[in-house]
Amino acid sequence: MSSILGARALALGVSTLVLVQAGAAAAQAVAPVDAAASAATPQVSSDPGQEQATDPATQALDDVVVTGSRIARSTFQTPTPITTITEQQLEQKAATNVVDLLRDIPALRPNRNNGSGRNLGLATFNMRALGSTRTLLLIDGQRALDSSPIANGFDINIIPAPLVARLDIVTAGASSVYGSDAVTGVVNLILADNVQGGKIDAQYNVSTHGDLGQISASAIYGGKFGDGRGRFVAAASYFDQPDVIYQGAREWGRRGVTFIPNAAYTPTNGEFRQLIVPDARYSQMTAGGVITTPGPLRNIQFGQGGAQSRFQQGSNVGTVWMEGGEGLMPQPNFAPLQVASRQISGFARLSYEVSPSLSARLDVLAANTLARSTGNYNTNNGDITVRRDNAFLPANIRDAMIANNLTTIRVGRYNPEQGRNLNSTENSYYRVSGGLSGQLSETWKWQLGGSYTFARSLILGRNNRDQAKWALALDPVVGPSGQVVCRSTLTSPGNGCVPANIFGIDALTPEVNAYVLGTSRQDSRSQSAIANANVSGDLFDTWAGPVKVALGAEYRRDSVDNRSDPVSDVNGWRQGTFGSYYGKLEVKEGYGEISIPLARETGFARSLDLDLAGRFVDYSTVGSTGVWKVGLNYAINDSVRLRGTYSRDFRAPRINDLFAQANIRIGTVTDFLTNRTANVNFLIGGNPNLGPETAYTLTGGIVLQPAFIPRLQLSADFYDIDLRDAIITPGQQEVVDRCGRGDPIFCQGVIRDESGAITQVNANSFNAQTLKTRGIDFEASYNFPLFAGRFTARALATYVDRLISSTATGQVDTAGQLQGGFATPKWRGSTTFLYDQGPLNLRVLFNYIGPGTFDNAFGPLDLNRNHYPAFLYTDMSVQYDVTDRLQLYAKVENLTDTAPPLLAESSITVALATLSQYHDLRGRVVGVGARLRF
Repeated sequence: MSSILGARALALGVSTLVLVQAGAAAAQAVAPVDAAASAATPQVSSDPGQEQATDPATQALDDVVVTGSRIARSTFQTPTPITTITEQQLEQKAATNVVDLLRDIPALRPNRNNGSGRNLGLATFNMRALGSTRTLLLIDGQRALDSSPIANGFDINIIPAPLVARLDIVTAGASSVYGSDAVTGVVNLILADNVQGGKIDAQYNVSTHGDLGQISASAIYGGKFGDGRGRFVAAASYFDQPDVIYQGAREWGRRGVTFIPNAAYTPTNGEFRQLIVPDARYSQMTAGGVITTPGPLRNIQFGQGGAQSRFQQGSNVGTVWMEGGEGLMPQPNFAPLQVASRQISGFARLSYEVSPSLSARLDVLAANTLARSTGNYNTNNGDITVRRDNAFLPANIRDAMIANNLTTIRVGRYNPEQGRNLNSTENSYYRVSGGLSGQLSETWKWQLGGSYTFARSLILGRNNRDQAKWALALDPVVGPSGQVVCRSTLTSPGNGCVPANIFGIDALTPEVNAYVLGTSRQDSRSQSAIANANVSGDLFDTWAGPVKVALGAEYRRDSVDNRSDPVSDVNGWRQGTFGSYYGKLEVKEGYGEISIPLARETGFARSLDLDLAGRFVDYSTVGSTGVWKVGLNYAINDSVRLRGTYSRDFRAPRINDLFAQANIRIGTVTDFLTNRTANVNFLIGGNPNLGPETAYTLTGGIVLQPAFIPRLQLSADFYDIDLRDAIITPGQQEVVDRCGRGDPIFCQGVIRDESGAITQVNANSFNAQTLKTRGIDFEASYNFPLFAGRFTARALATYVDRLISSTATGQVDTAGQLQGGFATPKWRGSTTFLYDQGPLNLRVLFNYIGPGTFDNAFGPLDLNRNHYPAFLYTDMSVQYDVTDRLQLYAKVENLTDTAPPLLAESSITVALATLSQYHDLRGRVVGVGARLRF
């Protein structure tokens, strides 16, 4: 163990050496260096041997439109920090989709859904851990419609990595440039363009545990026509991971580790209030049914053929879980480690120079993704009410009920005869965009653009149970002619009800299951139409250079038509879905930017530029507002540059935030009054009275490119975000916990019955929170000749000083917390070492996740395992050019097969052994592939 820790410490020391030597001695880091490389568009050359290197120093001085601004300028003049991932870096990682990049960029929180019945496999960009809805995704600089209205984000599985030429990440507010949602920043996916020739890429990956097999393939081809005035690009990709893998496929997931209350706890006995323990099992459910009513009948269970025995409970028995005993331990075979997924996409671009002053462009993007997984059984956690006249009730149980004056008893059963919920999410995405651009003069340009997007999300839940029919089936009586019928059939003879016998393993018949089971369906169709016009150029010259401006206007119309089945519309399924709804919004915007040079080549500055940007927006749903941004870029000399921005940003509520129908989900909470677990209904939905969020963001940084160490680049950028009137939809346990801390807003959502037990938790969206986060991003890169090749090192890191969520009566700081909605480690970093020598390329990547807690609000006796150490993951890859056109490559991810920390949950439906989005769950994965250029 000590040798492993020593190796990790050594690797971490190496990964931070570049930063320490560079003078960023305060820490580790994440953040943008100069976006010099972002001006370049990678090519697939028809003759790779004829490609020539571009001098980065020269390239950085070219005037281009970089992400974060609409003004053409040198990247050296931008005040906004940008991190760029190039096509070459994507190839070196051998990423099969953009999701693979999330762990490598510390400012982005990994965000993927494996367990829920909705939006399976969904992966979104979530900057600063403030939520994916506050990070704007652009495709080639244009806003992208959400892939699903209920996803509240764009599923980045839709865009395969081989089709991405560059990834620009703006880590500062950009609402004045791009509009709503760009609160924490922008991720701009630049698709392949200016391609000459073709490339085919094929890859196979598998874990060293013998699972997670996946294949991927992509092809791209482009060229010129019309004497070089026209260009075309066509690309396609395919990805398939056919199997659902459960956590029991890993040693750490086989032990049934679960978060449970400590039944022995009292405020004064010195024991832990809550525990993370192995061998957690259902405490009041069995395959054939168990009586849970207190008294002499409690724990009588029914086996094969209805045989009765005493259910042996373990220790620390709660209302859902217990340690040990003979109950079912579902976690290993029910909690998904990885969903099955398949993705197909295609992209085409056609551009033509009509004249020297007029160009036209047309793009088409089409994609389809399908994700499949399973849920739990259609469980009943001690909540089946059995009357004394139940036709299937064993005679001895009826006699005992009479003797003990019981008119009803409660029974728990997990109903394996009904099978497991089979869930799937299929997303189809079609986007057509085009534009005209031209020159009005040597310094003035214009652009007209537009796009239409149609997205469909089909969510199916097979083997779902109709709760109304199940309630009727659970009430069998003896009919007038002596046959067993549902009680409801006596008054409604044609209702089709099939009586259910719950006493014994396999007692539920296929006829009962055919009556109560069905498929929940949610078919969401979204549309977006956008039109915009822009003009930019030099307004006039000053002593320091031209004053540059950009002006524009945009119109957008979005709509969502969510069509659910009739049972979903009344919240009638056991596994809840959204009800039908329709919503639309229209947006009218006008915006402008101006860049004013204040000094150029003077004694105190190589350059000093002031940037101003503003946008006026008018939403049909929430009215109008204005946003703005001020930026300053100060290059003291060629080696030292200071930059800073201050902005007012906003996020308007999305259609789903406003109009989604309330729906019920099943969840598990720990009651702060009793320290007991309760199985509850969790009601969530939209709120038509929501208003916009407003954020004030301050950034300030330094970029160092010391002349005495050529090719060394360093940057450090401070950020401070103050987000007000934040729209939140908290989880069920968060609602209960915040109520327990005395917050009346959350207590309104905790519903109790006459006995005081929690039965329902309501969590509709509302503007009731302030989010504040503050930290520093660092970046360092250095390359130098080594032997006959070149060695390159690049380090990114982020330090989060605070991430505070607060309401009127309290606040919680989740910086340094490893699980939860706004959780983030205080430190994250990634360091890449590359060595190129002729046809050989070697790469090593270290990903560092700092130590943290399960919950920062927990005291010393709230949880037996609240603190977790730092983790370091190692990835390696190798590329070899067999010829100028054929390249072979191989990779290994999580080289040491490091298991994740067990930040377990208590959910009755999934009960994952780890809730962390930051740590790798798959274990060691190896891959091989080939690229052919032609």
